Amino acid sequence: MDIDATIDETGDNAGRLTIVYDRPRKNMVKVIMLMDSGGSMDYYRQLCGKLFSALSKSNHFKDLKFYYFHNSIYSKLYTDSVCMPGRWIDTDMVLRTLGSDYKVIIVGDAAMAPYELFGGGYYSYGSETKGIDWFRKIKGHFSHIVWLNPSEMEYVPGNYWRETLGVLQEEFDMYPLSVNGLEAALKKLMVSR
Repeated sequence: MDIDATIDETGDNAGRLTIVYDRPRKNMVKVIMLMDSGGSMDYYRQLCGKLFSALSKSNHFKDLKFYYFHNSIYSKLYTDSVCMPGRWIDTDMVLRTLGSDYKVIIVGDAAMAPYELFGGGYYSYGSETKGIDWFRKIKGHFSHIVWLNPSEMEYVPGNYWRETLGVLQEEFDMYPLSVNGLEAALKKLMVSR
């Protein structure tokens, strides 16, 4: 409600209350969700599904895009959570066509075999670019990016499947996928870099 305009309008109408509303704020926020799917993330399927559903139903964004990856991002981002070959878009295409004004939320447990992050990996489809370098390309293109992690975020030295967690925590602002973590991550997304 616009208080000053309501007072003016009420005065102009001989004291008859006339409420004037502000124009609704236009949603200008554009978001990309990059979600790890399959493998160790199967355990968190229900939690991530709730996040997906809530964001899909909200009308808080000018644009909302969902892409999926398995463990690490490579040259292809999948267009559905099954991560089947052929149902994808080139990661470079996403970087070329979506502006740096998009805010990016990565959702994943950061657990994978180290070669998936530092080598080509099974899902690289012939790309020689390492998974860590794809993550860095995305981080370099989009100025506002956070990582939501549904798993225990404490790195335990010697745990083969969690070695990559420490590396990715150094690369990204990582938050737990919880109410408090989501709140902190969204605050981080809304401030300048």
